[in-house]
Amino acid sequence: MDWEILVKDEKTKPYTEKLAEISSVLLENTGKLENNIGLMGGKIGVALFFFYYARLLGEDKFADFGVDLISEIFDVINNDFTYHTLAGGLAGIGWSIELLAQNEFIDTDTNEVLESLDPYLHKAMIFDIQGENYDFLHGAVGNGTYFLSRLSNPQSKDYISELVDELEKLSEKEEDDARRWLSVLDRESGKKGYNLSLSHGIAAIIAFLGKVVEAGINKEKALMLLNGAVQYMLKFKLDREKFASHFPSWISEEDPLSQSRLAWCYGDLGIGISLWHTAKSVGNKEWEKLAVEVLKDSTARRDLKENAVIDAGLCHGAAGLMHIYNRAYHYTGLDVFKDTTLYWAEQTLNMARHEDSYAGYKAWHTEKYGGWQNEAGFLEGVAGIGLAFISVISDIDPAWDRCLFIS
Repeated sequence: MDWEILVKDEKTKPYTEKLAEISSVLLENTGKLENNIGLMGGKIGVALFFFYYARLLGEDKFADFGVDLISEIFDVINNDFTYHTLAGGLAGIGWSIELLAQNEFIDTDTNEVLESLDPYLHKAMIFDIQGENYDFLHGAVGNGTYFLSRLSNPQSKDYISELVDELEKLSEKEEDDARRWLSVLDRESGKKGYNLSLSHGIAAIIAFLGKVVEAGINKEKALMLLNGAVQYMLKFKLDREKFASHFPSWISEEDPLSQSRLAWCYGDLGIGISLWHTAKSVGNKEWEKLAVEVLKDSTARRDLKENAVIDAGLCHGAAGLMHIYNRAYHYTGLDVFKDTTLYWAEQTLNMARHEDSYAGYKAWHTEKYGGWQNEAGFLEGVAGIGLAFISVISDIDPAWDRCLFIS
């Protein structure tokens, strides 16, 4: 279905006012990011907000600020910036340039701009996967996601196919053909296990492989790995009479199975929304049915404290919930997702209550990592909150959420 406006007429006022505040605070504070130029927490993520905000208002001055940020970003890149990941490095910046060009926010030949980066990002991707770092945000699958956006470069298909081969080598095959990938669950302790999450785990591999199959790249092997990965995840579907969630966050010999939080990063929402579009990509009705079940059941989880919804950001906050349910509504047309979108939209507005903050918002980091902090960026900050607000008050397709595997 076409993107539908969920909040209309006079009800848009608190959203438009908050967006104006967010725009103002980003104009004032983005300079503080300095050489933090990445997608999830840096300048290119803020630039995405300004391009979408410009389209919402029909005011080019905000797009001009986005262009200025891109210029600053390439100044940093040209000064020996080599960090490569989707979250904070060149893969995320390149992905964003492709998004902006493909959706006609900027007029540029992305091959001219990005072609010289591709061999380096390919090399970094293979280094990561051969070092057992498949991580979506900080490893090989993130770079693979960049190459999925770069199919205008014929070499990208070869790079993606190579990553699929490496994912097979890294996988552990069980007797029933299920596939799992070991990763570090806790950097400090070195604890390892099988992460099921969308941010760092097997759900991201599933989402990535679904897009690879859809693109027809190394299709037989990608589909084999995809089937095995989903099969592995389904082994750990929780008893809903005992747990609030369908899936745990991870599988580890050291930890008993436990319910997961309500968030994009870990738990049912990330797994459910990514499984839905993966199911559509490969035409699997059973997975599609399961994804809707997981997402529908999660709509009853509205207690903020009980579900660890502490702040408003996209990663693990109310705006992320609002946007995932908004996307689920547009995927399925089910009113329960529309109603839940509006509930979390209201909660997101209500969270703008902090003093000495960015438009009333602060991001929560545990006490060990500084507690409440001002965050400008896309994943945890006000740029992402603003993008989610734009998506409930406009008919602008939020293609930006592809970098989170929400679409």
